[in-house]
Amino acid sequence: MHYTLETKDERREVRLRPELLLLAGYTGRDTAAVAAHIEELAGHGIAPPQRVPSVFAVSGNRLTTADRIEVIGDRTAGEAEFVLFETDGAVLVGVASDHTDRELEASSVVKAKQACEKPVGATLWPLSELEGHWDELLLRAQVRTDKGWQSYQDGVLAEMLAPRALLAEVGGRVGDTAPHAVFSGTIPIIGGEFGYGDGFRVTLEDPVLGRALHCAYGIRALPETSL
Repeated sequence: MHYTLETKDERREVRLRPELLLLAGYTGRDTAAVAAHIEELAGHGIAPPQRVPSVFAVSGNRLTTADRIEVIGDRTAGEAEFVLFETDGAVLVGVASDHTDRELEASSVVKAKQACEKPVGATLWPLSELEGHWDELLLRAQVRTDKGWQSYQDGVLAEMLAPRALLAEVGGRVGDTAPHAVFSGTIPIIGGEFGYGDGFRVTLEDPVLGRALHCAYGIRALPETSL
């Protein structure tokens, strides 16, 4: 897949083809808040993780920059995340959505994550330009329902594991993370209820350098019965 690497000085094309997508979960720095989130998800019938943070593996072919994905049923939802790629000794940062089948999640979190494509924005930033003010970056998401675009998630990256800590945590499970893309885990949902709709968009905003990354896509639900 082709991406645009945007630095302070230039824009150029890079090509990345991760072998796997390593999806981290429950990556909040506040352990009490993480525990509360696990309890909240239990109210939706989702079993607590065996280990915190969690790491799930999904095929690298699930990553997409397409402007629409197709899903099964009407109970799938996006999750705002940042994503890390390691290439040529550097770490690149993107914005993505860990789109997940919420109905399937009640029986298998792993299968629920593997069932959906993972949209990612086509522009990346070098981590080296962000580390000095990383905690000030903003992560936001909106879902499009029959009432229009609704705010869904809104937080600062200070709430989540920082990139180097995330890579170290995931690397401790799988070894070398460089061939893969590492998803960050997400921030709390506004109001705590999953949002379902036909569109989802995520923004990673850098208020210090005055720029933003975007990931936006439509959602087409395929029929669950024969035609």
